[in-house]
Amino acid sequence: MRSTPLQRSRLFLLALTAMLILTACRPEDTLDITPSPTPTPEPTATPSPTPAPADFVDPYEVNLDVMERLIALLPDPLPAVEEWKRPYEGGEAEVRNIRGIRRPAVGRAIPYGSQQGSRMLLNFVIFSDEAGAAAEFERKHGLRSADVNLAQDDAFPTPNAFGSGLYGSFALFQVDNYFFEVYVEIFTTSISPLAPLASETLRFFENNREAFEASAMSAAEEDG
Repeated sequence: MRSTPLQRSRLFLLALTAMLILTACRPEDTLDITPSPTPTPEPTATPSPTPAPADFVDPYEVNLDVMERLIALLPDPLPAVEEWKRPYEGGEAEVRNIRGIRRPAVGRAIPYGSQQGSRMLLNFVIFSDEAGAAAEFERKHGLRSADVNLAQDDAFPTPNAFGSGLYGSFALFQVDNYFFEVYVEIFTTSISPLAPLASETLRFFENNREAFEASAMSAAEEDG
């Protein structure tokens, strides 16, 4: 049975009406995809550093001044079994920084050599207190013990440690807030110059300590 044009028209109207009803009944889309604004934090004021007191004396500057004056007073040449002289380059005597030494401590290594080819270093470290020097003595003692057998020599002020081996000869000392070491890298004489060099270094230190400390302290007080 064929549908008439009138029947097809009615079916079309019914379908169109049903579609409009369904569209009208669909729930409203409430999805909001607009991002919410991110609040901007209020800037915080950077606190101003507290100024140092007018009479403040920087301990690093004091130690540095003491070290410079100590080095200026070192004997050149230094007699100990043979004659030790400081190497010069461009008119200036060589001075090296000691690695691992942090402010306010100051550490310097001063090379010496002999005409016969011997080489050694005088290593000085100045701390602001005795505890720092004692800690450095223990630290260096542990490092050197890995290379040579160290032992205390009762003929010298304590604490001290002496040792010799394939990696050189060492004499370690702690005196108050100072640590120093005589490190003989190589010697060409028939006997080791370590003990004579240690004696000369201690003698220099004792005889000149008041001079290099007093001048540095007075300069620090004037600056403060």
